[in-house]
Amino acid sequence: MLIGVKKRFLFVANSKTASTSIESVLINHAEIHRGGTPQRKHILMREALREYDFLFSQPGYRPRAFFKFGVMRDPVDWIYSWFRYRKGNKVENALPADMSFEEFWKRDDWNKWRGPGKPRLQSDFFTFARGGLIADYIIPYRALDNHFAQICTHLKIKAPLQKRNVSAIPGTPADLPPAMIEELRAFYAADYALLERLG
Repeated sequence: MLIGVKKRFLFVANSKTASTSIESVLINHAEIHRGGTPQRKHILMREALREYDFLFSQPGYRPRAFFKFGVMRDPVDWIYSWFRYRKGNKVENALPADMSFEEFWKRDDWNKWRGPGKPRLQSDFFTFARGGLIADYIIPYRALDNHFAQICTHLKIKAPLQKRNVSAIPGTPADLPPAMIEELRAFYAADYALLERLG
């Protein structure tokens, strides 16, 4: 998560959406950088506004004065990317090399649930607890390069976007059985609803 006080932006780092790449471009223009562990880095926009209230409560620095944005990925592609990342990269919560996606999904671990009965949704990064958008702009991951370039122009920042922290194992959700994809789409219905609103 980055806050550019002078540039007036708030970037929230949704996971597996090129957040490390984006932060490498924006970090030199941000006075506040919340990095470190994934739990610190990947906080929701509403949590960032609450935690940094000492800034956002000041006259001239209210949340509406900041360009608040992040990236959202197709939910099936997003969770499949998490599976490939945890299976092929050197990470703390690595998956067994022979684990299938179906086995990973049935584990019901932290990638799937934020808490008891509460799915881990990307839309949570950009909305209030009771719904309603906080973000001014949500970049669709499929068009990241073009949209991020426009945002950099808006913020008067010049830097190329380079891929970082990518999954070592290639693959697409097309490798999954249709019934599995249908189950995933139903589970992430709220995220798909937000994506459709974004056009």
